[in-house]
Amino acid sequence: MEICNDISELLSEAEKISQIEKCRTCQCFHDMLLEFREVLKKEKSGGDLAARLEEIIKRSEVTHNCLGCDPCYPVPLSNVLSEMTGTPAGTCTPVRNPAPMKLMMPKPSWPVEQGEYIVGRKTAPVAISTLGSDELPSALATALGKEGFSIVGKTHTENIGIEKIIKNTVTNSDIRFIILCGKDTRGHVPGQSLISLVTHGVNHEKRIINAKGQRPVLKNLDFSDIEHFRAQVEILNLINTEDTSAIQENVIACEQRSPGRFDRTLTLKKIDRIEAQLPKRLVLDPSGFFIIYPKKEERRIYLEHYRVDGTLNEVIYGEDPISIASTAIERNLVSRLDHAAYLGRELEKAYSSMC
Repeated sequence: MEICNDISELLSEAEKISQIEKCRTCQCFHDMLLEFREVLKKEKSGGDLAARLEEIIKRSEVTHNCLGCDPCYPVPLSNVLSEMTGTPAGTCTPVRNPAPMKLMMPKPSWPVEQGEYIVGRKTAPVAISTLGSDELPSALATALGKEGFSIVGKTHTENIGIEKIIKNTVTNSDIRFIILCGKDTRGHVPGQSLISLVTHGVNHEKRIINAKGQRPVLKNLDFSDIEHFRAQVEILNLINTEDTSAIQENVIACEQRSPGRFDRTLTLKKIDRIEAQLPKRLVLDPSGFFIIYPKKEERRIYLEHYRVDGTLNEVIYGEDPISIASTAIERNLVSRLDHAAYLGRELEKAYSSMC
């Protein structure tokens, strides 16, 4: 597409592009229109031109981010507009005003920790960790039914994994037993570490005494949290057992001899939870910008890097997003974290388009 520098003809090109639905609803096109508005202000061009532009902007409802189109029709217009204003050309940016979600699910009050868990009956006295046996939680949930357990999930690490168990336990005083089953994770051995914790406690550095894991240190817990956990629960050692019938027998036995709710429930100290928000303004990367070309027939992605003045700097190619992004970072082609994150996302989209 050949573009001249006449504002009227540029606007006519923009009107043509606005007839293409995927362009009209794309962030790329919307950003170009905002650049056009700035050009009209600088050139003091109002009247009919401004009215025509505002009509296009009004019809440009952003519903998606850059789709990686080849060619991307707004780009040539954006380049010409940037020359008029003397500013670097804009690049594709995240959607700033996505449509609000129509349905907001209420956040459950328990479990308090994020993880790959299956939650059963909150008031059940038995929690289960299948340690390194990843498929066992779903099998147990099916065998026991949701009423037969409070929570079941895997545990792979002797530090953060155990911390999550403790946090979800001390905030639910109905849990009085923790069954350890499945294969203990080699090297980390969280099952052995958890048994050592209940038996021996921790030292002054919060390291689990006699634990054989690589780093059995509970940095994200207070000593009072740890002691509360040790007093609240009994550990049943069924490590290396994957027989759901044998585990179910122990669950039933625990239910029958449960001493009832523990005498108190802890409220853990809160860590700041910050809701993610889109950037309020676009800050261009001084290292330049990229154009991505997925070539399905070659099973390759080509990444062109341009300096801020639009000069092609170099081309990186590869078969997977990780190696391409890593190469771009190693070659100092990205200087901003938000740009690096955006590049990774766009490379992944390009990779998906070839599948």
